[in-house]
Amino acid sequence: MDSSIRISSGAVSDRGLSEKRPENEDSYLEMSQCGIYAVADGVGGAQAGDVASQMAMEILGEAFTNRHDGDDAETVMRSAIERANAAIYQMAHELPQLASMATTVVALHLTGNIATIGHVGDSRLYRVDRDGNLHRETDDHSMVAEEVRAGRMTEEQAENHPSRNIISRALGAERAVDIDLKTIMVEPGNVFLICSDGITRHVGDPEIKGVLTFGGAPDEICEYLKGLCYERGAEDNLTAVVVKVSDADNPNIEAAPLEIPDAEEPTVATVRPPFDSNTLDDDDELLELETLKLPRPQTVLDHPEEPQDDEDTIACDDEPVDEEPDAESVAVPVDAEPMPPTMENAEAFSMSGDSETVDFEQEKAVSLGRIAAAVGMLLLGSVIGLGVYHFALAPRPTDTDAQKLSVMKTDDIPFSAFEKNRRNVDADPAAFLRDVPPPNDAEDYYLRGRASLLTGDFPAARLALIEAQKRIGNVEPANAKILNTDIATALMITNDPTMQGRLKTELDASTRQAANTSTNR
Repeated sequence: MDSSIRISSGAVSDRGLSEKRPENEDSYLEMSQCGIYAVADGVGGAQAGDVASQMAMEILGEAFTNRHDGDDAETVMRSAIERANAAIYQMAHELPQLASMATTVVALHLTGNIATIGHVGDSRLYRVDRDGNLHRETDDHSMVAEEVRAGRMTEEQAENHPSRNIISRALGAERAVDIDLKTIMVEPGNVFLICSDGITRHVGDPEIKGVLTFGGAPDEICEYLKGLCYERGAEDNLTAVVVKVSDADNPNIEAAPLEIPDAEEPTVATVRPPFDSNTLDDDDELLELETLKLPRPQTVLDHPEEPQDDEDTIACDDEPVDEEPDAESVAVPVDAEPMPPTMENAEAFSMSGDSETVDFEQEKAVSLGRIAAAVGMLLLGSVIGLGVYHFALAPRPTDTDAQKLSVMKTDDIPFSAFEKNRRNVDADPAAFLRDVPPPNDAEDYYLRGRASLLTGDFPAARLALIEAQKRIGNVEPANAKILNTDIATALMITNDPTMQGRLKTELDASTRQAANTSTNR
């Protein structure tokens, strides 16, 4: 980065005051060390929009963290946004509860005096130059904006039109997405505002120009914008990232700090940055997000949530989502315990036994009395022998034997069931992802994340593992420790492309070895 340029930034994100939006579906990126700043406004309800916006920010941030000095910023940005679109689209079609999710995105990359801007949807990027002129660097991809550009509607009419929240482009809405990209030159004195429509629906362009030219630190500008929105109802989630470009030799030449008016009440939702720019070092994990908060998805959507009033909706047609398989066809088979052996094939025991045929012709000399006496002695001996064996020689159960039997009988059913499911995942992860029903608890999300990891779908794996991590408090103690360890290890892999490559190599080698062993047998 040009040493004569100094960059400072600040951000704010809040769910607003509307009870229709209990969750903040906005996400933002503020990574000064990589020069990347972005805002995403999720679409699709309190759970789906949240997931989509976070995925977009994670993928974009990862792309610029791994960017090399010689890589073209516009190429990196295009590739990252296209990958985010593909990942969101795939997950929206695999999980019924996320079927309607999508997100807008607007991103700014600064390196020296070069700014690269990428944009999809109706979130905006403004720039004020050193002469105080306001430039809207993005064109809204919405129904009313297209009417305004065509001359069939005025800006004033568009602001109050019933269809003002219908967007014509979004990440995840279709297999491919058309991205607006451009590169411009900047100079000290330029100020950028990246924001969701929760800001622009309450603060017009003239006021934005005044706020950005009046001066003040980026954090103060963000809080001032939030205060204006709160005074005017804060009807939507609101997010703003302010970036100031100044001369490194004279960084303090700016107007006095803003005097921020009192808002109606303090923020009602914590700021949800996907990345902490103040604490993230080069060696830190990029995507270990303490602020990620994925609401618990519904397991079955018998009654899909209708779009809320004033919430962004997508105008483009989407492909139908595959129907959820019947429960019977996706149930994981539980191996039946082997039946105990029966006595059907055992030889029957006879007290009399099979005696040899007596040749009575040869025994004619034997008297009937001797035969009767012999039979009597035989019967008496048998009775005496059985009695002695029963009362004196037969082994009796002891306390030790009873204790051994009780030890052999396990009562750790949750651990056994979990371990069996985990082995099913490892045996055929692709089949597991195809057949199992939607996840419901921490163990379900962990197993889905493990299966996605083994099939190489690292974005899906990370999302499922983070959700499992959030629900770990409800897990049986027998499984909690192993879940914590496995999740932490898997998250490291999803965050490191090098480890992902090594994992794939090791899995391929294990598969080949198993195949060779089977052939040699």
